[in-house]
Amino acid sequence: MHIHQNIRVLRKKKNLTQTQLGDILDLKGSQVTRYEKGDSDPPVTKIIQLADLFEVSLQDLVLTDLSKEEPKFPRPDVAYGSMDEETKEDAFHELNEELRKRIKIFEAFVTSVAPEEAKRWGLIE
Repeated sequence: MHIHQNIRVLRKKKNLTQTQLGDILDLKGSQVTRYEKGDSDPPVTKIIQLADLFEVSLQDLVLTDLSKEEPKFPRPDVAYGSMDEETKEDAFHELNEELRKRIKIFEAFVTSVAPEEAKRWGLIE
């Protein structure tokens, strides 16, 4: 997952300091520092605010290394924070499906290159 580095990269692209981003998110700048270092994960409400502020999809914010790649996933027509609950739930379902897909790819990779580890982790018998 790339959310921690993406917060930093996107913050800098917007020419915001950690303190300024914290003010926007109603957080202390030190909490933004913890997010960027990976010492703390932002709650869902802050992830939504970040995606809207930086104008990226949830999938790109969480899964794409935006320091090296362009966004891959389309943004919704409506800001996440403005979505009704059903639409927001659908957006998170799409993110979960992408995460599941990537976990399956990772499991297949581990199984092929390290079968003993795959057995130990219960991926194969």
